[in-house]
Amino acid sequence: MGRNKVREVPSKVLSGVFLSILAILVFLFWVSYHYVRPFPPKSLTMATGMQGGAFTYFGERYRQILARDNIRLGLRLSSGAVENLRLLQDKSQHVDAGFIQGGIAKSEDTSDLVSLGNLTYTPLWVFYRGSEVLDDLSQLSGKRIAIGPEGSGVRKFALDLLKAANASGPKTVLYEFPYSSNVKAIREGKVDAVMAFGAADNQYVVSLLNTRGVKLMNFVQAETYTRLFPDLAHVILPRGILNPSKRFPASDIHLLSPRVDLIVRKDLHPALVYLLLKASVEIHSGAGWVHKAGEFPALNKQDFAISEQARRFYKSGGSFLYDYLPFWAATFIDRMLLILIPLGVVLIPLLGITPWIYTWRNRSKYYRWYRELRRIERGSVAQTEPEKITDLIRKLDEVEATVSKIRVSIAFYDELFILKEHIHMVRRELLGMRDASAQRSAHPAGEKGRSQEGGGQGSEAPES
Repeated sequence: MGRNKVREVPSKVLSGVFLSILAILVFLFWVSYHYVRPFPPKSLTMATGMQGGAFTYFGERYRQILARDNIRLGLRLSSGAVENLRLLQDKSQHVDAGFIQGGIAKSEDTSDLVSLGNLTYTPLWVFYRGSEVLDDLSQLSGKRIAIGPEGSGVRKFALDLLKAANASGPKTVLYEFPYSSNVKAIREGKVDAVMAFGAADNQYVVSLLNTRGVKLMNFVQAETYTRLFPDLAHVILPRGILNPSKRFPASDIHLLSPRVDLIVRKDLHPALVYLLLKASVEIHSGAGWVHKAGEFPALNKQDFAISEQARRFYKSGGSFLYDYLPFWAATFIDRMLLILIPLGVVLIPLLGITPWIYTWRNRSKYYRWYRELRRIERGSVAQTEPEKITDLIRKLDEVEATVSKIRVSIAFYDELFILKEHIHMVRRELLGMRDASAQRSAHPAGEKGRSQEGGGQGSEAPES
């Protein structure tokens, strides 16, 4: 066999390698179970809004969809978007997700929260009583206005908008009724106007739209307000959208609306994030009163950092695993791929170079003795003193004794025997050199005596 040939790895060694890899995999699976979290929790909690509101309706839809995969979604009622944000920021509340309107979190610390995208519009509905037609918030100055309870998103926007319209002077009376009380208050004439957020499925909005004597404000300066408040969009309630046969409303109604975002805690399990994203498409992708089909969900203007998982979802869709496997199996495989792919990048080349490592490891045990053998052989060149040659032989004996103790795989026995043969060759050379040196040391005196004797006889011969 050639010296440079990579040797075939014996099955025993391969077994050791694979057992080592198996041990590494077991360790990594243990790490993943505790830190990568291959299996999601069986439940999560979502902050919605007040009973009967749009957020509560949305929450119920999410609850039904997640139940298909045996995930229990707990719905926590709140006063609205402002309280939802507070609940999400407070870890002790154990709230994982919530609905928040754009502009609510402008000055808040949201580093632990991420957005899964815009879900829909929730227009600002301004209902009022009276014979006059109102088309701007400035006309509400001096009136009694219900603006929603503390902690609601509508209250925050109502205060800002009324201030911008110079309608929040001392003569204006503001009430913080819950939605259910707003309807009763305006019907009974206890308030002159009601400001409320709501989608098409908000039962209070629907109720007021159908209440005799209550009118809906048409914002003729809607575009102006969107310039003053960038978090608000100008939306249109089309003519006849509520009742096409009766052409109700009789004309397009211009409204202001924030976008609603689905916000989750940054540490929410990725599998649950995926389920929420998938549910958002099912719930919000259709057409609504003020938006077209396919307009939502989307990643438009955001107050929060956008989830990287949401970016991937909206760009390329969800993992195909969830389309063909049960939720728990798809989740496990999806999470394991986070470990197996980088591990494969390391292990596959490692397995490829295993024969080289195996060969190098065996040869490294005796290659160094070739260098030592070469030094001994060079040291013997032109060496004539028997004592120094004997020292070299002693060093060679030490090398041979060490080489005899080397343990290598059977595939390398031939190379080890070759090394031993080379040691014997050098030994024969050294022994021959020592014998020759010993003879040279013994013969010079005798040769000199014979030379002198021969010289005396030669001098006497002429005299005879």
